[in-house]
Amino acid sequence: MIYYSLSSLLSIAIFIQLIFAPIVFLVTSRNKKSVDAVAVAASSIPFIITILLFNDIYSGVSIYEEYYWIPAFQLKLGFLLDSLSYPFLLLITLMGFLSTIYSTKYMEHEHGYPAYMALLLMFNAGMVGVVLATNLFLLYIFWELMLIPSYFLIAYWGTGRPRIIGFKYFVFTHAGALVMLLGIIWMYVLYGSLEISQLSTLITDRAENIYIASLIFIGAAVKMAIFPFHTWLPDAHAEAPTPISVLLSGVMIKTGAYVVARILLGLFYQPLQSMVDMLAILSLLSMLWGGFMALVQTDVKRLLAYSSISQMGYILFGLITLNPTGVSGGLFHVLNHGFAKGLLFMCSGVLIHVLNERDLNKLGGLASRMPLTAMAMLLGGLSIAGTPPLGGFASEWMIFGGGMESGLTLYTAIAIANTAITAGYYLRMIRAIFFLKPRHDLTKVHDAPINMAVPMSILIILVIILGFLNYPITKIIASTATQLIKI
Repeated sequence: MIYYSLSSLLSIAIFIQLIFAPIVFLVTSRNKKSVDAVAVAASSIPFIITILLFNDIYSGVSIYEEYYWIPAFQLKLGFLLDSLSYPFLLLITLMGFLSTIYSTKYMEHEHGYPAYMALLLMFNAGMVGVVLATNLFLLYIFWELMLIPSYFLIAYWGTGRPRIIGFKYFVFTHAGALVMLLGIIWMYVLYGSLEISQLSTLITDRAENIYIASLIFIGAAVKMAIFPFHTWLPDAHAEAPTPISVLLSGVMIKTGAYVVARILLGLFYQPLQSMVDMLAILSLLSMLWGGFMALVQTDVKRLLAYSSISQMGYILFGLITLNPTGVSGGLFHVLNHGFAKGLLFMCSGVLIHVLNERDLNKLGGLASRMPLTAMAMLLGGLSIAGTPPLGGFASEWMIFGGGMESGLTLYTAIAIANTAITAGYYLRMIRAIFFLKPRHDLTKVHDAPINMAVPMSILIILVIILGFLNYPITKIIASTATQLIKI
């Protein structure tokens, strides 16, 4: 593998949004158009950089940057973009960019709009930093940087009981972060380094490794909302402002999957092998619990939130098959679920923006008045349910194939059966919203405004195209899965 520095583009991708966050808040606070222009421009730069670096990653080249930071602890300010971090970076930067555009319309009449946009940029920057950090201490700092702005975004712009829900979200995810930090400190004490590349050669077969791996997993599982660490998610994702729900459910929880792949698969492969059955059971419990709870929801956003718990079970199951096919499927499902779930939450935002309604019992007959939203919600739901030829089918097929190849036959059969539950709650939701008898006067109902329709249209294309024109990204994913699996 070749590593080289490329004019500090990775640093720019991380810090550009942190630099512009106070500018958005302080300098442009009296003019909404200026806030929008600066925020959208700042969020677009990381995505543009991600696209520019695609050819390098596709060719098997990794981009690396390093700067001196804290010599006493041998810590460096290092950033790495390789075949593992690239799919996550693509998801984070694209969804961050689209959510910023979506916010310009959805949040336009909300209080403290400049502060909202500034915190949104900080939240995006934290997620980018997590997947690019080359040492565990820096990863932890960005892990917490995700938490702080997202807490304020929920607590001050959420619905229902935002302060209470924001506090619950903060306590759960911060507790998970502290557990992960304990594992990181233990690792440093045993092996004398926090650099991920060095640890890959320093870590030896020791009894303590199973405990370190368990601590890291708990920290990641809280972020992923894996059963039984999931109880914070339905409230936080359902009551957050919709553009933040898009990022929480479509993007942020995937950083937990990144930690599982980068640290557990990359550094603690041997102890992970002894944990496979336990983790498979947890992944199935997540699938089933999330699915059954989604079946009985009448609130659109809560239904989508419970669905995320179920789908994170699929991603975890793919990763712990310890099989190149299954791991590839898990990583590919990160993208497919991220794009489809982001699209679905955007659709729920259209319902709230146009009708001020999210209760399935109070909706109906909207297909003729909202054709774009109806098509988007149908495609997003069918993709997550694993319907061919959409993107979710391809990744779930790989996950199930990997499970079978690894001998996890019974677990895989249950996971396959659960896709029927997924299809059930999405079709029920779509029928209630778009095809049952209308419960509103539809004469003044319109489809998504342009600022919301454009991000939705981009995600519609991605949901479709990832089903059959996915070779470039699956090639990248397959290469990293092969490197992670110690055959």
